[in-house]
Amino acid sequence: MTPPIINPAHEPKTMGAGAPPPRRMRSTELLQGARRVVIEHGDASYTLLLTRNDKLILVK
Repeated sequence: MTPPIINPAHEPKTMGAGAPPPRRMRSTELLQGARRVVIEHGDASYTLLLTRNDKLILVK
């Protein structure tokens, strides 16, 4: 079996060898029963939506 070809442009940026792993949380923790949550980042607001097909969409 041939390993997949990875596009470096799609690889996450690392903070270095000693950096802690990214924090993980479940979508249910963010949404808390709602289908939409607004995330404020700097001066911008982003909306995280849970679709009818159980997918997540992040929009500005």
